[in-house]
Amino acid sequence: MCSFIDKIFSKELLNQGYYSFLFAFLSVVVMPIHVQYLPPFMIMWCLSWIVENLLRRNEKWNLKITYKVLFFLFISYYAWQAVGLLYTYDIKMGFSNLFGRLSLIMFPLVLIFPGEMIINKARILIRTFAVSTFLYMFFCFGYALCRSIDLSNGILTFNPHLIEYPWLNYFYSAELTLAQHPSYISMYVLLSVFICFESWFDHSSKIRQRLLWLISGTLLLLMQYFISSRAGILASLILVPLYFLFKVKKSRKNWITWSVIIVVFICVIPLLLKNARVDSLFDEVFNRQVGHESQKDPRFLIWKSTLKISQENFLFGVGIGDSRTELVKEFKQIGEEKMANERFNAHNQFLEVLLESGIIGLLIFLGIFGYMISIAFSEKNQLYGLFIIIIFGFFMFETILYRLAGVSFFSLFSFLLLHIPKNNAEIN
Repeated sequence: MCSFIDKIFSKELLNQGYYSFLFAFLSVVVMPIHVQYLPPFMIMWCLSWIVENLLRRNEKWNLKITYKVLFFLFISYYAWQAVGLLYTYDIKMGFSNLFGRLSLIMFPLVLIFPGEMIINKARILIRTFAVSTFLYMFFCFGYALCRSIDLSNGILTFNPHLIEYPWLNYFYSAELTLAQHPSYISMYVLLSVFICFESWFDHSSKIRQRLLWLISGTLLLLMQYFISSRAGILASLILVPLYFLFKVKKSRKNWITWSVIIVVFICVIPLLLKNARVDSLFDEVFNRQVGHESQKDPRFLIWKSTLKISQENFLFGVGIGDSRTELVKEFKQIGEEKMANERFNAHNQFLEVLLESGIIGLLIFLGIFGYMISIAFSEKNQLYGLFIIIIFGFFMFETILYRLAGVSFFSLFSFLLLHIPKNNAEIN
């Protein structure tokens, strides 16, 4: 028994970073399924990282200056949010928000010097995340189908609408994604789409494996329609064509690729236009109605209210615990009782940062994006660049860092994608 334990916790495995890789693997598996199960694996990953690095304490940390700066900016941003506790009125909410964003420092810490195994197997980790996301969505569709089928008196009926709320559908939006908010799972799906497509372009793999990745990526892309996140659909409509246009320039079989792209989009666009949320999106963008009466998006009023409060607290913000309280006060002042009762957040991550942490916090936050973009260009890391655009797009429409699902996704892949193999910006 002792020899077995000694073998499991051998110094060799610790030096290789085996346990960090194990808990990293479990983290990327769990994240798309139910993010609330993620913290125990994060803690075990951090403890493993500490033990492993104590054994490697004499090793020199050979890090690029851009990685060091990016790490420093993440730590600085979190530290400045902690400073916000000094002048926030709602201390309890402030501590709750600060604790909920711990992954902003935990994931950068364990991934800035992750160990040999994670560096060598980063591709496995990101592909595992894509597979886990695909399986979760497959489960969601299966469960939606089960909820839609009823067998009464020997008669099988199919009704995808909820009995108590007939305007809702088991196959759309929050009713489909279950434990995950549609906006967050839409981010996961879109990144997984590009991971799958990059794996399709990995010519070192067998053709069967590549075809499986292509099919998986295509199915995940179609799932965006059912998830019905407007930010996800808009990002998909913009990024996917641009991605393939870039690939076409590098492909020798241009006519085949172009034909596939044209056929897919001819088939997909009419389907997308039938989606109620896409219809509303087109109405907002082009100031017209595509097929139904759409309500005015409250985001514009929320953003206006957020900017008004931010102007009065420009330098330091209102503090990490008071952003929603201040917005509720403003909503009541302008007569928007419904918005006040629902306690809407800023619905824009950049405005939320400005509201909470002032212009100082926003500049640090923008610095994070600046260095991420610099790294993506300098290293020609295409997948990292796509991740940045995805995050930026969702940040424009949602307060992504308000929940663990968004904070962990942002901080994890901001550093994990730094370690993928670089070969003309593709995973090879």
